[in-house]
Amino acid sequence: MALEVISSSSDGTLPLGTLLFAVFVVIASIFIYYAQEERPYPGFKLIGKEPGEWTNAKAKERFVKNAISIMKRGMDECQGKVFQVIGKNGPVIILPPSFTDEIRNNEHLSLTGFGARDFFPSYPGLHVFGEGIQDHHIFQDVVRKNLTQALGGMTAGLSEEATQVIGQLIPAAKDWTPMQFSHVSPMIAAQLSAKVFLGEPICHNREWLAISIRYTVDAFNAARVLRTYAPWARPLVYRFLPELRTVQNHVKQARAIIEPEIAARRAARQEALLRGEKTKSTDAIGWFEDVAAGRPFDFVSGQLLLSVVSIHTTSMTLMTLLYDLTANPKYIDLLREEIVQVLKEDGGWKKTSLYKMKLLDSCMKESQRVHVLGANAMQRRVEKTVTLSDGTRLPKGSFISVPTYQMFDPKYWGPDAEKFDGHRFLNMRNQPGQENRWQFVTTSAEHLGFGHGQHACPGRFFASNEIKIAIAHLLLKYDWKFEGGQPKSLTESEYVPDPSAKILYKSRECEIEL
Repeated sequence: MALEVISSSSDGTLPLGTLLFAVFVVIASIFIYYAQEERPYPGFKLIGKEPGEWTNAKAKERFVKNAISIMKRGMDECQGKVFQVIGKNGPVIILPPSFTDEIRNNEHLSLTGFGARDFFPSYPGLHVFGEGIQDHHIFQDVVRKNLTQALGGMTAGLSEEATQVIGQLIPAAKDWTPMQFSHVSPMIAAQLSAKVFLGEPICHNREWLAISIRYTVDAFNAARVLRTYAPWARPLVYRFLPELRTVQNHVKQARAIIEPEIAARRAARQEALLRGEKTKSTDAIGWFEDVAAGRPFDFVSGQLLLSVVSIHTTSMTLMTLLYDLTANPKYIDLLREEIVQVLKEDGGWKKTSLYKMKLLDSCMKESQRVHVLGANAMQRRVEKTVTLSDGTRLPKGSFISVPTYQMFDPKYWGPDAEKFDGHRFLNMRNQPGQENRWQFVTTSAEHLGFGHGQHACPGRFFASNEIKIAIAHLLLKYDWKFEGGQPKSLTESEYVPDPSAKILYKSRECEIEL
């Protein structure tokens, strides 16, 4: 009776026992959430999180929207000292650019460790990212060695592929015609990449090309959705997230396309061996087989990951370059002259033709400098405590990165740092001893477009060739102008031009056969 009196009420309010249980659940949930929430690292000034914010949620959102401003604020307030921010996945220690060369080859700083936190490779559908962070380094070796070594023999073939895909996507037009280049650029990058990664006939398979583009977009979105949940909740909710089911379906569809081709290639190779013939691999299907050499490797995930690392960056860089050249049309005529002159001298596309297009190379590097594709570079996980030259200790298990703000900081580049100057890097290369330092594919502490050091993007040489070939076709075959000015970026953290923006084009007489 006493218990009933205590745990019930005659005025219609909740029973005390129920109320106490509800309070307990709320407190326990909060405790679990905070226990799992990543804490800022002690001893480093925190930039971007406001007083009174109990969780990191608002700071993460703030960083996604205003990362460059937060980085600049940190560098200004800390005056060359190390600080930390709450990045999209939690706390990150930010090292000023002065430490770039010091850490670039440090064996205790792991790129794969950072990637494991960023892309959730333990979840179905996102496991594709896991093939890029395995200790066997099969994926990295294929990109760094096989792909790069094969570039010299690909130029003419890629130009033929560019003729086909660009002709299909951008039909001839006598008058100014509007188009959304944001839709065209990924398709150009996807087909050129598929030509090298998968060869015939899959490089023309429309279903595969669609998957290779959509997987990247949907995988990044799935990772973004997972980040909105506390770490303890992710293993519980991922099964119910439609975003995860979408990427799992992409992988399933990719397997149905690629695995029969792999099986056919293996059978053909075996038959050749029985005849005493040697076969040479000419695309990534064969390269993965050669490098894996019987070791466990998910070949379909490897192909999807190649698409992730190539299509997004290449298409964005190509689109940004076309926009910058359209906004600065004086360079278009100069580039046309350079491209035509090189191809006439070489008698068509040769191994060294792309290297000779030095103004084009300079314009590409300048476009990448002005429109950074991310606020951070050189993202690493500290595998063993590292002490920097100024005495700063980076604790084991912490995450670090270097800001890219300096790529358009007047302190580094002069008063015109935010303006596009297509001759900037060509002029710098013309200085004694600087010929090789300022190429598009060359990394440095000042220009982190491809990172720097031992973990610099290994596919940058292939991306450079793709972009040069594609832009040559776009400039020689078409005229360009904006319908309403150069598209602005949708975010401050990275250059993401409005995908609905339109650009005008019309056909022109090409001076030379491409």
